[in-house]
Amino acid sequence: MNIGIIGLGLIGGSISLKLRKSNFGDKFIGTDYNEKNALIAVKLGFVDEIRPLKDLIVQSSVIILSIPVDGIEKLLPNILNTIRKDTVILDTGSTKYTICKSVYSHPKRSRFVATHPIAGIENSGPLSANSDLFYKKNCILCDSELSDTDAIYITEKIYSILEMRMIYITSKEHDLYISYGSHLPHIISFSLASTVKKFKNKKKVLNHMMGSGWGSTTRLAKSKPETWVPIFISNINNLIKAIDVYIDQLRIFKKYLKNKEFHHIDQYIKKANDIIKDQKYV
Repeated sequence: MNIGIIGLGLIGGSISLKLRKSNFGDKFIGTDYNEKNALIAVKLGFVDEIRPLKDLIVQSSVIILSIPVDGIEKLLPNILNTIRKDTVILDTGSTKYTICKSVYSHPKRSRFVATHPIAGIENSGPLSANSDLFYKKNCILCDSELSDTDAIYITEKIYSILEMRMIYITSKEHDLYISYGSHLPHIISFSLASTVKKFKNKKKVLNHMMGSGWGSTTRLAKSKPETWVPIFISNINNLIKAIDVYIDQLRIFKKYLKNKEFHHIDQYIKKANDIIKDQKYV
């Protein structure tokens, strides 16, 4: 079985490393629009060889699409047009609804499995790849009733090898929940990092004042725009609603401060403690 990896960065590279360690697949073929990433992927052993996209599609039994979501949406219909009838395609995009919608009526739709392994970190690129990246994290499979049984089986096998927990929901539900659980935190991190630009002339002093809370809250602000701008575009409506909810919470907290209602702040914090006390992060 030949495994084709389209996109050899953090996620694609990490998947390939783990599958190779587990002896899943006979040959690993890769392609990446970034020539440097492709060369690094071969050097680090992610793939056996780099092939043009059209050759990878024809030669692979399983194709893993691990590129920005706008690229997945554009490329997926063309891949479905070209594959053999028994090829399995899965993607790793952080949004699902627009991707699934783009191929909903495609005659080979059943060969595609929409997945989201929730395992990203603030660093990107093949040098950040790690075979243990997915260990005990969650993978969302969306609209699985639209995929063939054997395609689901192979996809589940892959994520079992990655040691992930699998969750099954619709693509529409996925994008709603992920807007709050992943996309909004990134926006908050980008925004918080931007709030200190008023102190740009005091950067040296400011750096000495930053506590661990600042570091943990702005960690995501290191994420690359080429990954996140397409995600925000793809999930724009859910994100606007999530931002409105967050702004409402900020206004509530601001009102308590202005009115010196510190007892309300005490209760507000305690309620927040209760919300997250049993939460497991992925």
